Amino acid sequence: MKILAIDTSTSIFSLCLKINNHDEIIEYEAGVTHSKIILQEIKSILKKCDLVISDLDTIAFSSGPGSFTGIRIASGVAYGLAFPYKIPIVPVSSLEVIASMAGSKYIMSTIDARMDQIYLQIFRTKANKKNFSPLTKPQVLGPSELPKLPQEIQNNLTIIGTGYELYKEQFNDAYHKIDFLAVNVQRGLSAYVANLADCNIPKEFSLKEIFPQYVRNRVAYTIEERKLNENHRK
Repeated sequence: MKILAIDTSTSIFSLCLKINNHDEIIEYEAGVTHSKIILQEIKSILKKCDLVISDLDTIAFSSGPGSFTGIRIASGVAYGLAFPYKIPIVPVSSLEVIASMAGSKYIMSTIDARMDQIYLQIFRTKANKKNFSPLTKPQVLGPSELPKLPQEIQNNLTIIGTGYELYKEQFNDAYHKIDFLAVNVQRGLSAYVANLADCNIPKEFSLKEIFPQYVRNRVAYTIEERKLNENHRK
């Protein structure tokens, strides 16, 4: 099985070519240059493994939430590469990618959404430990609006992600009644995208339900909203 996985949902450019049990990874801080480097890096990683696009069995991409621009770049490149050869495409939730790093029964996955907000979703690990059942919908909220935990979560909770890392105090206050474990996000995001895609490869190429997950439909505050937020902080 040969899977090309793309993650440009953050400032980290992460690309993985998964060939059976071997992962070839390119990953580095790219800032806002994803669109300038992505095709060349894909060409490079395929050449290194002596493959061409038509050899791929699947193309997977981190579908968000995350950087609006990064998500659009990943989805657009995946569509463009897959369409001529009818290669199946697998979109993978960025929150599920983060959750797959945790290794516990219940996982709260968080991503810094900027604008003083957090992307957040809670998952339960399935028996095979390779897939996850969402216990909540993906949402965007402020650090003072953290949700109540589903009633079934009494222990075995792990909180992971840049949202927690940025707002530790608020998370610790909100969930002080439960003994949760906090872990850091691992490097090699695209390898986790590839692993999740490997469990959900469609039988054929289709563009049905293959779309980015923005969760938030706005990129920035208006000038008036920024002034209001600044006044609240004073």
